[in-house]
Amino acid sequence: MGKKACCDPHQVVTDFYDKILSYVNKRVSSEHNAQDITQEVMGRMIDAYNKEVPVQNVKSWLYQVTRNVIADRFRKTHEMELVNDEMDEEASDFFPELTAEDFIIPMIRLLPEEYATPLYLSDIERLKQADIAKKLNISLSAAKMRCQRGRKKLHELFLECCNIHYTEKGAFDFCTLKTSCTALLHEKDRMKQSRMNKKA
Repeated sequence: MGKKACCDPHQVVTDFYDKILSYVNKRVSSEHNAQDITQEVMGRMIDAYNKEVPVQNVKSWLYQVTRNVIADRFRKTHEMELVNDEMDEEASDFFPELTAEDFIIPMIRLLPEEYATPLYLSDIERLKQADIAKKLNISLSAAKMRCQRGRKKLHELFLECCNIHYTEKGAFDFCTLKTSCTALLHEKDRMKQSRMNKKA
């Protein structure tokens, strides 16, 4: 991680260790595995910092590395049980949790209701698809189909509305909104105002 980008790796650990650990804990069943994965992520951060790897968005980079470490551990050993394995690979690659409020939630709200609600329950609230089906009073196959189609539509909207920035190795780094995507900009402003009103 470029020294100019993050300045102090110890501060990065202070700011993000607990957040990364919480993120991992929601996805693996073992506290030991969660701790081990988080420590590996922090180790990779320090290694990248020492090698002066350029990173424009530290938070985005950390979560991308975290997802990669989880996936690598599971593929290599199969000893780690994933708690939430229903989100497909395409969704996890394009919908990082760190941008949920800034990008994903507003985008989901722009989808047709039949896709927006099950997708929100699945990928934001992390409900199992069986629970989504019960909650919406639809069949399990219908819930799966709506989530899959919703992700496809969300993926298309993501590509349409966002300028996606990648690292030198081609991994997702961060994204910015295109000024042409007025509907999403309006929804972001509406959500921001709503949060401000709740704090007032």
